[in-house]
Amino acid sequence: MIKVILLFIITLSVCTSARAASDPAQEALETLRRGFAGTTDFTADLTQEKQLSLMKRKIVSKGVVRFKKPDTFLMELYPPHASRFLMKDNVMTLRFPDRGVTDRVVLPPEEGLKKWFAYLVSSDRSLPDGVALKAERNGKHWTLQLYPKEKGAVQQLTLSFDSEGAINRIVIEERNGDRTTLVFSKFRRNVGLRDKDFRIE
Repeated sequence: MIKVILLFIITLSVCTSARAASDPAQEALETLRRGFAGTTDFTADLTQEKQLSLMKRKIVSKGVVRFKKPDTFLMELYPPHASRFLMKDNVMTLRFPDRGVTDRVVLPPEEGLKKWFAYLVSSDRSLPDGVALKAERNGKHWTLQLYPKEKGAVQQLTLSFDSEGAINRIVIEERNGDRTTLVFSKFRRNVGLRDKDFRIE
């Protein structure tokens, strides 16, 4: 679960700070960037579908995601796979309510959310090394695909979003055949989220 969330955060940050050579990819990236620039917080319902290469059936979980600038992100999954994940800058906290277990990890400062989201307001639009991009627009809807060139765990990332930069789907395909799909609904921006909306205990 932590891997999926970090990929979501890092992908959003890298995509919106990158510049692609092709016009469709450039327009897609700028659409995401504009959407983030006008956002102080957001909340959305979440459906997570995990298809493991060793299993025929999908594991489906429902939940919610919340984000508040500059550096707070929460993902909560409801029973039967209940968990809560909070990232506050470079501190990750994972809570399993059913087991009463809480794990906390402190990342190096350069891996925190403040660093990643700083790219969103940076004037640098250069494309990060090791990433190929492909974008396609269908009316008001965009599909952006990222292909990491290095032979890491992730083979392909696909983001779907609208003309306002609101992401409605992320698909993470790994080289081992695992596939995770995050579907967002009831996406709402600038709702005035407060600190109590990010409690996990």
